[in-house]
Amino acid sequence: MNAWLVFAAFAVVAGIWTVAWIWIVTHARSPVPTKAGEEFDLAGARRILLPLLCTVAFVLFVTSLPRLPYVHARVRRLGAPVAHVAVTGLQWTWQLDRDTLPAGVPVEFAVTSRDVNHGFAIYDSVGRLLTQVQAMPNYTNRLVYRFPAPGSYVIRCLEYCGIAHHVMQTTLVVTGAAGAHP
Repeated sequence: MNAWLVFAAFAVVAGIWTVAWIWIVTHARSPVPTKAGEEFDLAGARRILLPLLCTVAFVLFVTSLPRLPYVHARVRRLGAPVAHVAVTGLQWTWQLDRDTLPAGVPVEFAVTSRDVNHGFAIYDSVGRLLTQVQAMPNYTNRLVYRFPAPGSYVIRCLEYCGIAHHVMQTTLVVTGAAGAHP
């Protein structure tokens, strides 16, 4: 698609958005008429809606927290890691202390970086992103993952890390659980 056409479409949408927000801001202080000259009690509605919104947000946060990809939640769901892999990212390669892992068991990746931030991402053989975590200098992130089946898995960097970012990948070989040594 033509870049100028995309820019023009963006400019039109941004203009409409800006005009809408200017209208909202200029009319927000005006009373909202209801029927027969009554005014809507916006302050009263805010006293009800704000606590309700905070309660809903809190409930959603608490109920979704165990499903987030934090190490403790994953260990509870997957079990204690059977294999461990130390991973170090550096421009423009991954260093793994092992590249063969067992299938069907929890594997813990201890991911860090020696230089800049990197995005440690594991993809299956069809290019689907399975899991990811940040690799940061002077910090080790822990990622627990269970490979569903034997095969080759690709590790790629998801965080732009410099001119050769696109070549920053390596391969993991996942074997049957009996064939690997944790």
